[in-house]
Amino acid sequence: MYKNEYNWGAWVVFALFATFSATVGMGWLYGADLWALRTSQSAASVALDRVSRASSLFGGLEVTALLLAALLAWLFFTRRRGLAVRLLLVFVGTGILELLMKLYLPQVPLPEDSGRSLDYAPVVAVDFAYPYPSGHMLRGVVLFGALYLLSANRLLRAGILVALAALAASRVYLGVHWASDVVGGALLGVAGLLWAFEKKG
Repeated sequence: MYKNEYNWGAWVVFALFATFSATVGMGWLYGADLWALRTSQSAASVALDRVSRASSLFGGLEVTALLLAALLAWLFFTRRRGLAVRLLLVFVGTGILELLMKLYLPQVPLPEDSGRSLDYAPVVAVDFAYPYPSGHMLRGVVLFGALYLLSANRLLRAGILVALAALAASRVYLGVHWASDVVGGALLGVAGLLWAFEKKG
């Protein structure tokens, strides 16, 4: 369950996100990103393609929005309306910040031949000037992170961590994001989660 100890954590993680974003914008992580991309795709296979595509679905806007709506409805009817409102604000607010950064933060585009083909077309698909941060990772962390914090079931929590790790790896393996994009999305999602779950006096 969530506790008051998260109060300062949100601002610390957001400061870390801002610093990391500045580093990305300066191009200092390009070498590491290129190495991570090449390493992940060096073990390419049909099985990994299928697992990565399946993992990606859980970070898509249409899927996460639907699941978040169900979670917010449950919180509302269990009289945790304050938390429901804060989670909605986090989802919308971080989404707007993601959009602005993809328009203005100068991250090096991925190589044109890095993307592995997809068997499905997302309902919501927009081409941005820059790939940073990963929206899939951001939304996945907000949604599944909320479920993690709300649950006391160790098996469910372990499953959530595995799902998030698979989502992160899939973004790089499929060649749609740099590793730094994934880290940035995760940091922004964690910052938003910690803010949403802090106790209000």
